Amino acid sequence: VDIPRTSPGLPIFSHPRIQALLERVLYIWSIRHPASGYVQGINDIATPFVVVLLAAEMRCAPQDINVDAAPEIILDAVEAGAYWCLTKFLSDIQDHYTAGQPGIQLMVQKLREIVHRIDEKLYNHLEAQGLDFLQFSFRWMNCLLLREFPFHCVIRLWDSYIAESLENFSSFHVYVCAVFLIYWSPQLKQMDFQQLMLFMQKLPTGKWKNQEIETLLAEAFVLKSLFHSSPKHLGLGPK
Repeated sequence: VDIPRTSPGLPIFSHPRIQALLERVLYIWSIRHPASGYVQGINDIATPFVVVLLAAEMRCAPQDINVDAAPEIILDAVEAGAYWCLTKFLSDIQDHYTAGQPGIQLMVQKLREIVHRIDEKLYNHLEAQGLDFLQFSFRWMNCLLLREFPFHCVIRLWDSYIAESLENFSSFHVYVCAVFLIYWSPQLKQMDFQQLMLFMQKLPTGKWKNQEIETLLAEAFVLKSLFHSSPKHLGLGPK
């Protein structure tokens, strides 16, 4: 059900060969991870791996991939690689997809606490308007910002995530989300609940380039270093 609507803006994922590849990857992952099984959103998380690996195998830019011209042996290699990468990537966040999604709940709580300390006026405004962090950041945590940026920006963002140690990338992601939210702070403080919801559902990032992602990552690294130097200052230290 999910596969035909995976990344509708990318023609590659409407190709029957890629849809069949993706279906096998997700099915095997689901069978091998019975604690969670397949959950909506995992299909999206597999897409950057498929595109990057296929572009590498065909020695072309992602936007120039010609699926019809790909030999079966290349698609087999991409399928195996995408499964392996997806498995490694999800190994730190499998509790995002188990009952009650405790991993996502914890990340949203961390985001709430960070924003409270870094931009209290924004935090108070969201509270006053009755906008709960879970209402807009659940998707950020579930799909790791994949739906918030152009695809080439996602690849750049995830490149930094993968460069983090496996047990730390999900923690770093919270800081990225905090910087991302605060980036819009001046506009958000002028909005009521309905305007906030509409804005959050479709953030104006369609023309973002890697330069904006670089800035986002740099500020997130600074924020993370401040937290690790003084976790109690952010209210996120051990209880």
